[in-house]
Amino acid sequence: MDPMIKPVYLRNRDVQNDKRKFVTDYAIAMAVGNVIDDVKCVQRDRDLWRIYVGTRASRNVLYTNGFDLESRHIDVFDTNPFSAGTEKPDERIVRVLVKGIPLSVDDDCIKNMLVKMGAKLTSDIKYEKIRNPTTRKMTEILNGNRFVYMEPLAEGSFLPRTSYCAGLKCTIYHDGQPKNERKKICTNCWANDHLKFQCEYEKCCRICKEVGHNPGSNKCTHYDPNQKDVIAFCGNEDVLSNFYPSEMKIFGQTFKTPEHAFQHTKAMRCGDLHRADQIMKAETALDAKRIGNQIMMSDQWFETRDDVMRNILDAKVAQCKQFCEALLKSNKNTTFVEAAYDDYWGSGLNKLGTLHTSSGHWPGKNELGRIYTEIARSLRNSQATTRSRRGTLK
Repeated sequence: MDPMIKPVYLRNRDVQNDKRKFVTDYAIAMAVGNVIDDVKCVQRDRDLWRIYVGTRASRNVLYTNGFDLESRHIDVFDTNPFSAGTEKPDERIVRVLVKGIPLSVDDDCIKNMLVKMGAKLTSDIKYEKIRNPTTRKMTEILNGNRFVYMEPLAEGSFLPRTSYCAGLKCTIYHDGQPKNERKKICTNCWANDHLKFQCEYEKCCRICKEVGHNPGSNKCTHYDPNQKDVIAFCGNEDVLSNFYPSEMKIFGQTFKTPEHAFQHTKAMRCGDLHRADQIMKAETALDAKRIGNQIMMSDQWFETRDDVMRNILDAKVAQCKQFCEALLKSNKNTTFVEAAYDDYWGSGLNKLGTLHTSSGHWPGKNELGRIYTEIARSLRNSQATTRSRRGTLK
């Protein structure tokens, strides 16, 4: 028998039809044998039955189809119903594993942490035990991990991978969490099959991939010092930047900068309440962004982040006069671009590289610049309409 295969489960109350006639392990084994041909063990432990089979395929068949016993159909549980707190075999539950918390921390601290994240727990906290690496049989020694069962979260929702419990950092795992695997790209040679610390090649330009210069150099094949109507912004001293210290009110709260507002909204919508609190306390926009970069992002966030950014920038227009004036200085040919090493929101280059590289070769999507262009166009149109009405009144 493959020691990795876990059993399926039955409650005795579900198979015991007549209290005067006890159901035996032999009867269950024969009944299950009519469905699969590799029953290995039928074990009763008080009100719980465990049925061990020889292959995963057989386990799947038994879990999917159940079996007939004395003219009654019996469905089996995938997980111990007493541990998971389930009442029906088809009741979906999710196992949540918490690592990194010392045994001295009370179980209630872990439960409270998970409940605040939106988890609806169906069981008490359990303690994971070490398994023999050869036989995979469980020992009596704890490995320090704790687990609990919860109801499935709403579609697209998940618990954050890391959090803090009793002031200690911990790691949380459950089915459905995105992996957020790090995208491989070397910032030395710009290949996408390794990282910088693994690189064995000479440093090269990100734009033309030639060695001996950086983007923005006149040695680059895409060097363009005469780009017209390009407004590149970055840093906390530029009013166009989200790092510019302009207090704003949006989403029912007051934020130090637009970057604080954006990162806080990301944390809240991705269920990372701990980092949301950290972002509110962050002294600078850069600090807020660094905290936000640690958040495990959901698919829903990727779908809505552009709208969130637009809402924040619309609020900045209404609440920051200097920002509005800077946008109005543009014309219909103006290209706004965030000169930052951000391949989604910015150009993917620093300011020099951005201004001296033809825009068609910026490695970043410049989504922030696109939103700025839309807002600026709307402001100019609104201003022109106002002037036209004033002229009519005269």
